[in-house]
Amino acid sequence: MKGTIKYPKSYKEWLSLFLIIFTIILGGWPIIPLLNNTTIVFGMPILMIWSVFIIFFTTFVLWFINKIGGTK
Repeated sequence: MKGTIKYPKSYKEWLSLFLIIFTIILGGWPIIPLLNNTTIVFGMPILMIWSVFIIFFTTFVLWFINKIGGTK
């Protein structure tokens, strides 16, 4: 079986791919060390606030992709 890659063809598919990659970058290594300190916001460490934000942002991104029909 030959492995193939399916590239995005429409604007919606490219936007969906960009949003998913952007979400992964926000939750990944380049951002986390910037927030790993003892700053307290709303009674929680800023890293915990960021984690909660990433959960809601990921949910929003997946909802948005579904709404615009960015996947088949």
